[in-house]
Amino acid sequence: MSNWNFLFAHADFESVLGTTYARFAPPVKAGLATFLEGLPANEQSAILELQAGLPPETTLSERLGALARQCPVLHKLGQVLARDRRLSPEFRVQLRQLESLPPTIPVETIESTLTRELGAVERLGVKLQPPLAEASVAVVVPFEVESPLPTGTPNQGVFKILKPGIEERLEMELGLLGRVGEHLDQRCEELGIPHVDYEDAFREVKRKLIDEVDLTHEQKHLRQAQSFYADDPGVQIPTLLDYSTPRVTAMERLFGEQITEPVFENRKDRRQLAARIVKSLVADAVFSRSSDAMFHGDPHAGNLILTRDGRVGIHDWSLTGSLGEAERVAIVQLVLGAITLDSKSIVTYLKKLDHSKTSNSEVLELVVDDWVARIRRGQFPGFTWLTGLFGDAVEKARLRFAPDLMLFRKSLHTLEGVIADVSADSFRIDEAMLIDFLRHFSQEWPRRWITRPDSRDFATRLSNFDISKLALSYPSTFLRFWVGFIGNLVRNLKVPETSNDCN
Repeated sequence: MSNWNFLFAHADFESVLGTTYARFAPPVKAGLATFLEGLPANEQSAILELQAGLPPETTLSERLGALARQCPVLHKLGQVLARDRRLSPEFRVQLRQLESLPPTIPVETIESTLTRELGAVERLGVKLQPPLAEASVAVVVPFEVESPLPTGTPNQGVFKILKPGIEERLEMELGLLGRVGEHLDQRCEELGIPHVDYEDAFREVKRKLIDEVDLTHEQKHLRQAQSFYADDPGVQIPTLLDYSTPRVTAMERLFGEQITEPVFENRKDRRQLAARIVKSLVADAVFSRSSDAMFHGDPHAGNLILTRDGRVGIHDWSLTGSLGEAERVAIVQLVLGAITLDSKSIVTYLKKLDHSKTSNSEVLELVVDDWVARIRRGQFPGFTWLTGLFGDAVEKARLRFAPDLMLFRKSLHTLEGVIADVSADSFRIDEAMLIDFLRHFSQEWPRRWITRPDSRDFATRLSNFDISKLALSYPSTFLRFWVGFIGNLVRNLKVPETSNDCN
């Protein structure tokens, strides 16, 4: 077993994590060391050899970036965090390289895999081109269809091919997450982290990520996404092609630039693209009329492109989730509670979303009071506010969301960084969500005259009763605002007691 402390013996580890995350340096170090110590001896040796071969002046950010390239689970985590503005800029530069790497799998290995999965490639009537890119679990190889095709069928596609041995490697690494969770659960006090069931949380992560190495899941999701976005002219989903197996997905090739790469002449164009991204990846799910609305579970910049005809192209549908009616109703009611400063209503709906039913009610009430106070101080009660509330409810009150809602929260977190980079910090998710809400609300208005008062059969999930209650709550909201404001003012003006002892 190797001693991995040498990798963390850098005084700047906290600075790499950034001011916001610096307090998590001890558990991050402990968790990463536990993960690495659980790897097979030969894998540990390979990592140590690479680290030892790096120049002495190599920064910790560069070392961690190199480490992520060798471990699929860390690679995936790096992609999620690559646009997180709370991390140091130098570290984010290293993580952004993980969004799409140059291919390293030999062409001979690729051809051998395709022959084993599909038979002789020549007989398929396709011509392979040089590998295009490599991700955490697969390599992407473009091809051109040479045989005649039905009208409308793409003649240029890509094969997404699982890397050799990736199934076993990912299974092993995901298994180590449970060990990391158990380790953190045992050292919460020592590491200064909240008592959350980390082992169970990592087990849920494993259940989601393991689907990435059975490409039949992605193929199913591609079909669902094609249907879900069929009426959205601003989105392009790759068409699934015939040559697919559990280890190979053949799909249409989308041409364009990574979503963060285009250079715009003015701020307006940046904001418009950011708004289209939010609509496609968040609003379309939240305001869907479907009983279960799918969403992309891994919307990092490497999976999003601006196509040549100006659409948002969305790749990699291996990881998805869905929002049911109950979740979307609760989300709307939480925002209504925020607008009306109704802490009791917010607590009620948070408890309805508590998957484990083990949250600490007293702490949850304090968390909600804190986030309602932020609205009094001027924070907009939108999705940014909501994700912050969710984070504190999980961390401090031990509230547990269902796996898909956890994934949705993670997706929002990932997308915030992408939107910030696309818009050059000139746009926020809340702006697009408000615009889309108002659009749906105006479209619903005529039908509301002939709908039962308690019906939420609308894209906004607002009943007529909800609207009436909101309108009638103005006096009580006004009163709650001033009672809370004065209460906070009194608490802040209290003079701390001083000791009478003379020294």
